[in-house]
Amino acid sequence: MSALRRRRQEGLVGRSCRSFAVLVALLALVGACTTSPGGGSGLVPLEPVDAGSPFAPATAAEIERIVHDQMRAGAVPGMAVGVWVPGRGRLVQGYGVSDVATGSAFALADHVRIASITKTFTATATLMLVDQGKLALDDRLQSFVPGIPNGRDITVRQLLNMTAGVYDYTQSPEFKASFDVDPLAPFPVDQILAILRSRPAAFTPGQPGAWQYSDSNYILLGQIIENVTGEPAGTFIQREIVDALGLPGTSYPTSPEIPPPASRGYMIVPPGAPERDVTALDPAVAGTAGAMISTVEGLRAWAGALAAGTLLSPAAHAEQTAFVNTRLSPPLQIGYGAGVIGINGFVGHNGAIYGFSTAMFQLPETGATIVVVANKASNVDGVGLETFLQIAKLLYPERFSA
Repeated sequence: MSALRRRRQEGLVGRSCRSFAVLVALLALVGACTTSPGGGSGLVPLEPVDAGSPFAPATAAEIERIVHDQMRAGAVPGMAVGVWVPGRGRLVQGYGVSDVATGSAFALADHVRIASITKTFTATATLMLVDQGKLALDDRLQSFVPGIPNGRDITVRQLLNMTAGVYDYTQSPEFKASFDVDPLAPFPVDQILAILRSRPAAFTPGQPGAWQYSDSNYILLGQIIENVTGEPAGTFIQREIVDALGLPGTSYPTSPEIPPPASRGYMIVPPGAPERDVTALDPAVAGTAGAMISTVEGLRAWAGALAAGTLLSPAAHAEQTAFVNTRLSPPLQIGYGAGVIGINGFVGHNGAIYGFSTAMFQLPETGATIVVVANKASNVDGVGLETFLQIAKLLYPERFSA
């Protein structure tokens, strides 16, 4: 579920990106009334997106070469990729199989778990509550979730941009012993909070130069959303973001199953070990840090709305895209905002959870959008981000020169 947790000191583009891990869109529009950003009622139909013409054959062939290389390197059964560059071309295609037992082709409509891309929804929901005057970025964690180390000093803003220093529950022996053995084993939020209350902080909140990706921050933000709204955070996210925008194929799940049509999900296992199907898992384990489900079309739609700040006031959108330097190594310029990653001008997020690896990024000034979903991953590792980076470098080499 964790993105940005580990990053060896090496260039990502053109090399393995497995160490830059994740737990860590088009339009089925729902018409009706619109609201002002952060209004919290009615629907906000997305603007239609011009699909454009296919890429020139040479460009399309290079994109497909990248996809096939990544699938082969990661022994990935199936993948779907969407690349839309206004004025230059598009490529939207499924590759390989969604089910190794039946040999079913991986379809663009297949639902997948999007893991840490969920954080973009949780952060947006938090900022919507700020816009509505129900929450402030300087509010302290202690007011909502008592007993967390440094909770009297940790602000909502610091939870959003990963400068809070909260221990990452997915690194605890208790979590690994449970989730690794059985992804369907219950691991309720009370158990997560007990872990957080018993572990020392990684650093003082807001400490200059200190930054650490922690799924715990977004579990805590989910608790804050619930405290402020009086309803489950997933319910708020589904109604106020997913349904309001009419995001196709997108949902906050309440059961272990993925809605059909769906790809199976496979786990990265040690060489020689049998392939492991981990499609079903308890969504409460990942919660507001990584539980959500979507499709290539849904992620394209969300990428555009997220990059434009469609549901937020200008001030809240500026807060979301105020990137903290993660101090990860060149040639990438990587920052973390309020639930969004900035990479060399692209804005979005990636994700990895048992069975699925994803990436969703847009270059705001051009509208170029790249979405990758794949059906093999560990809890912190997958091919989604590296595939995105390779395609982005192909299309925008000037942004990725050393």
